[in-house]
Amino acid sequence: MVFDRRLLTYLQLAALAAAIGIAGYLTYLKATNGIPPCTIGGGCAAALYSKWGYLGGIPLAYIGLTAAIVLLLATPWRGDSVRIISLMLFLIGAIFTLYLRYVEQAHFDGNICAWCVSFMAAWWVAGACELLRLVRSTSHDV
Repeated sequence: MVFDRRLLTYLQLAALAAAIGIAGYLTYLKATNGIPPCTIGGGCAAALYSKWGYLGGIPLAYIGLTAAIVLLLATPWRGDSVRIISLMLFLIGAIFTLYLRYVEQAHFDGNICAWCVSFMAAWWVAGACELLRLVRSTSHDV
């Protein structure tokens, strides 16, 4: 199936908006010491407040929110250099989401954080769109 760059851009924007919504909600919960509802999986609070929920002392929810906002703002920019930098950021984030899924399985007794998995899915969809937009060989960029 061939995807138009415009469609990929809109899909990427929607996926990043979803990631921002999820990370924004988790950031709010983290800032207010709230407990995330977790009807599926049962590991949401454990993931949000675990020792693995920080990178350099910064909560991962804050990092995910910031990264998603930066990438959302970069999405409409034209030029291969911006696309390549964005793709590298997506890849770093994608590797990190895989690591966090491993941590979740290894340390939370098999419980799954539905919020974390949802963020991961949105991140991967946005990253796939970025990759496809970069490799599309069309004369116009959107």
